[in-house]
Amino acid sequence: MTEFQPRPAQPGGPIRSEDWNYIQRALLAEIVLLRARCDELQKYIDNMSVLHTMTNLESTEGRSYALNETVPGELGNYGSRIVGLISRQWVPPVKGEVGICRFTVTNTFDQLDYWAGAEGGNKKALDVRLNYADGSDASFSGLFTHEVTALAPAGDDNPFVEYILSPSQWVWYRYRLNNPHPEREVISISFANAISEARSRVGNVVQLRARVRQLV
Repeated sequence: MTEFQPRPAQPGGPIRSEDWNYIQRALLAEIVLLRARCDELQKYIDNMSVLHTMTNLESTEGRSYALNETVPGELGNYGSRIVGLISRQWVPPVKGEVGICRFTVTNTFDQLDYWAGAEGGNKKALDVRLNYADGSDASFSGLFTHEVTALAPAGDDNPFVEYILSPSQWVWYRYRLNNPHPEREVISISFANAISEARSRVGNVVQLRARVRQLV
């Protein structure tokens, strides 16, 4: 609050010009201060978000393997049944096969976090598509995906925001995508291999981050 102090006057008494000006200046200072605090509060509200973590996701497409199961054609595995919140890996059973999985989410969100990696990675190896309820979609093609058998530098091309090392030193990387249409409901998220030289995999966990919006 400002240092405004009332100046009492008698009923019917005249208001001196200096008192009137004092009141006007004090009220203006209060309004400016209140507006600044409202702007600060609005910025805080605009930056508030809700995080929805979806685990044990199933897919109507593709095939999943346990984390301690060696995928056909590969030479190792994660060496543990669970790594972080991930308990299954969706991987094309044949290297070069395109489809990986399709997760049903039925939600609105601003950002998608997903866990992935690629055998033969450190390449633009993954395609992701958001399938909206209105029949439209948003595609992210040729996303750089890091090597799964050893920790790779984050780099500048689709850098991961977090990683988890398994007991066998295999790696899960957490990536983040911005939804270009956060006002639209997303029914499902599709993942696919982008190139035949790498075999991407996706963990059965996603995180949906949504800004807090005012109800109309």
